[in-house]
Amino acid sequence: MSRARPCTATACLYSGRPDPQWQVPAAAARDLRQLWQLLQDTESSPPKPPPLGYRGCTLDCGEGARWFAYGGVVAMDDIFRRDPDRSFERLVLQSAPPGLIPPALFSELP
Repeated sequence: MSRARPCTATACLYSGRPDPQWQVPAAAARDLRQLWQLLQDTESSPPKPPPLGYRGCTLDCGEGARWFAYGGVVAMDDIFRRDPDRSFERLVLQSAPPGLIPPALFSELP
């Protein structure tokens, strides 16, 4: 019986040093996949992030299942979905082990 590869998340935070990366718990990965299905399609891609500081987050579950979330839009390949409350983005970041993501980042998200 083959097991699905664990999902990995990355918070795009730093310039010049590695960004925080972690394995996403299976329950959070399942919730994120379900949330993706509920988001409404949009033609707008994520806004251009600043050159320094927080620039979004990714969720990579292998086999073509890779999402990028930033600024109220979640992208998977060339499919874009609106996330006005940034729920997907926030859930990815909240799946990080304690202390990995700077607490100030959460206050920056509306």
